[in-house]
Amino acid sequence: MCSVALSFVPPVSSRAATLPDARARELLLRLLSSDPGKRATARIGIVQAGDETMLPALVDSLFFAPAEARDDVVSCLEGLSGQRLGAKYRTWFEWIGAHEEVRPAPWYGSWKAGLFARIDPVFGSFLDPSLPSRIRLEEILWGGVKKDGIPALRDPPVIPGSEARYLDPSETVFGITLKGVSRAYPQRILDWHEMANDSIAGEPFVLSYCTLCGAAIAYSTGRPDGPPHVFGSSGLLYRSNKLMYDEATLSLWSNLTGEPVVGQLVGKNLALELLPLTVTTWEDWKTRHPDTTVLAPKTGFTRDYTPGAAYGKYFASPETMFPVWKRDPVLSPKTTVFAIRRAGRAKAYPLDLLFRERVVNDVIGSDELVLTADPSSGAVRAYRRDGLWFTEGPGGLLLEPSTGALWECGEDSLTPMRLAEKSGSPRALQRVAGHRAFWFGWYAFFPDTLLYEGCSPSQSGG
Repeated sequence: MCSVALSFVPPVSSRAATLPDARARELLLRLLSSDPGKRATARIGIVQAGDETMLPALVDSLFFAPAEARDDVVSCLEGLSGQRLGAKYRTWFEWIGAHEEVRPAPWYGSWKAGLFARIDPVFGSFLDPSLPSRIRLEEILWGGVKKDGIPALRDPPVIPGSEARYLDPSETVFGITLKGVSRAYPQRILDWHEMANDSIAGEPFVLSYCTLCGAAIAYSTGRPDGPPHVFGSSGLLYRSNKLMYDEATLSLWSNLTGEPVVGQLVGKNLALELLPLTVTTWEDWKTRHPDTTVLAPKTGFTRDYTPGAAYGKYFASPETMFPVWKRDPVLSPKTTVFAIRRAGRAKAYPLDLLFRERVVNDVIGSDELVLTADPSSGAVRAYRRDGLWFTEGPGGLLLEPSTGALWECGEDSLTPMRLAEKSGSPRALQRVAGHRAFWFGWYAFFPDTLLYEGCSPSQSGG
């Protein structure tokens, strides 16, 4: 991938006033024309005007430009920016992302909506400039499919775990337990759907899985004032993270934050409740939950549900599939972390480090937490520890050394099993929701995140 220049050296002509909306749009349309004469006059007009607010629109135009017009668009980008970054859309997209000081023209939203509507008319509705937005529209890009091109599951068929002969014991599943009822969602199926609207024991939720940033997240979707939210995949991305939409309003929501980011629900103080989700092996999940149900392989869609068929090559590659401009070189981009947000604070724990230490006692803000990691199954769970300190115990249990109490790591809570006489009667400790993500995806949204770097032997739970 091309490196991205981070300096911004505008030409002297950029001091000129911004172009009138109609004139700027006219020039852009001529720039994308099949007529070389029209493109030439448009190119000269854009560069001479020196209106750098056109840069975001030019980056989007580069993506949609016919082959014969690409050099003309690049000439305009170079002339207005003072950069020489070549002809790759990805490189220019990352550059504009890194330069938040380059503000788009007032007409930019409608221009982008019109361009994206060429792919799918619904994209024009998603990006309607009259709608409020919490994110930079410049950073929204097409994910390669139309709305619902990755079809969400809705009340998918399930079977008893004892009948799931199609699953190998070592396969990865996403497990969730609500009101004591457990269900598993095989990764090989969710790779193709990325969204499951479901309910367990009367509790509605959505399992939203962004394959690009490796984040499977469960959110409660119940509402006190109406039916549950139902979500689908919009086909659009923001910082290489999927933007989901709700069926009722077509508002765009962030997969990583569970909040509406573009649309009529922005500003309504809405945020989906994060639910604990466990990424583990099928063998581990069914051993812990022998009465679990699991998705049936007959989903109603025709897909190759062979493990790795959808994204195996992407997961094995160190490269990202789409542009990513906000990076941190401390970890390689696709290092998997276990991420937690508590009271406005974010912290990421490299998965390989958790698997080495197995038990980590930590603090995020004012919250005292303990994380337990099982390298054999890949499962990581986090709990409140309320002043207690834990080490690794026998058989997957946690030990609280000061009392001799053994604690069981459940899906809802950390529960005392056997107590020393002096230990009293401690209560169960609540599980804290967290999830896996690739480092680049997490950092792009939470650049102020804390990064766990390991503890000394005297502090380690292992």
